[in-house]
Amino acid sequence: MLKNVRIKKGSKYLSQGDFVYRHKFVPVFVKAYGSILEDYKGNKYLDAEAANGTANLGFNSDILQSAFKKVENIPSIPSFCETDLRIEIATRVGKKMKTITGENGKVAFELGGAQGVELGLKVVKSNTKKAQFVVFQGGYHGRSIYTSQFSASHRYRSLIGDWRIPLIRLPYPDYEQSTSKENMESWKKHTLYYIKQLAELEAGGMVTRGVNQDIAALIIEPLLNAGGIIKPDADFMEEVVRIFRNLGALIVVDEIFCGFYRTGKMFGFQHYNFTPDIVIMSKALTNGITPLSCIWARDPYLLPKNFPPGTHSATYVNNPLAMATASSVLDRYDQWKDIDKDLSGLEKSLQRIINKIVASSSLAKSGYALGGVGRILLKDNIAGEILEIARTIAWDRPVDGVSGLILASTGMAPNVVALNPPLNISSKDLVILEKLLQMAFEKTEKKTS
Repeated sequence: MLKNVRIKKGSKYLSQGDFVYRHKFVPVFVKAYGSILEDYKGNKYLDAEAANGTANLGFNSDILQSAFKKVENIPSIPSFCETDLRIEIATRVGKKMKTITGENGKVAFELGGAQGVELGLKVVKSNTKKAQFVVFQGGYHGRSIYTSQFSASHRYRSLIGDWRIPLIRLPYPDYEQSTSKENMESWKKHTLYYIKQLAELEAGGMVTRGVNQDIAALIIEPLLNAGGIIKPDADFMEEVVRIFRNLGALIVVDEIFCGFYRTGKMFGFQHYNFTPDIVIMSKALTNGITPLSCIWARDPYLLPKNFPPGTHSATYVNNPLAMATASSVLDRYDQWKDIDKDLSGLEKSLQRIINKIVASSSLAKSGYALGGVGRILLKDNIAGEILEIARTIAWDRPVDGVSGLILASTGMAPNVVALNPPLNISSKDLVILEKLLQMAFEKTEKKTS
């Protein structure tokens, strides 16, 4: 029997208002390696969430050790001073974006994901006087006071209220969860027709008569994470981008979840045929070890004439340890010789696991994998129950020493279980993942039948 590893003594001083305490069972972790988290009593858990794409490279202490070596002579630098490390990261990211998009651009830094989104929106507003922003229903772009206004769920902003930001939400881009009885092509056609109506008719509340429209930016996730692991159809997404680009909107791509190979390509927008104006990155940039985000904007949006010195500042925006960590993470990606082949193999493994669940469980409706992310669509809103059961599923019978499985919640889609394991998860751990996931579904099925 797994020992009780609930909250440690003395936790009465810790607020429980964050994500950690959304679960009934809260282990206290003291070790992390590979795809495994270990609590202070030695119980092991396989992390198939990888902190929603943060720990893309697993729990690798070598990254931090490498970063310490790079930064040992630079313990701290004020935000208004420059370092070789920051120039290095900007150069490496900028060159990668040049290779991918063919466009010249500049890079700017922030701390976390929400702050990165805010920086991206600040760049938009520094380049246009237009007011309106466009997002998708089901989109998630942060929980800060400002970015929560752009995320779909009202609960993200219920404590602080809705601001009067001119915002248009396009239809939820998930055919499987639509109420339409049409086939995919018909649904896509009618949904695009509705979006075109918004873009052409003043009655839709978005455009006005005349040539110059008041739409600042279209903000999209290449794959909607919190909205239910949704990859919009390529033709659909490309047409939406075309519509708003023709209206003069900047195209902002939120890669905080998708970036750095989570979907099999370095960036999620590479699954589509368009070039973004602004790309927001975070999470996997430092493998979740230190807070850091950055944006890339194609010229001229971050050139001094449009974004002059003093336009933006953050106290720790030049933190040497964060920059050194990003440098070490980029080293790992550059040194991964067979990354395309390996990620293709991971996608196939996840698809095989998902197919087995869909075929064997009455709880599952459908599922798919893309790179290192998987989705299992359920017939009922019981994802939370499956996640809770999975955490302690092997208390009595550990699978190769592993007692629990940590699964991802998609937040706004209670009928979706997500799989986001480290991209370099071992074959052995994939077998453990499959066994624990099957056990969790079987136990949930018995409990709910």
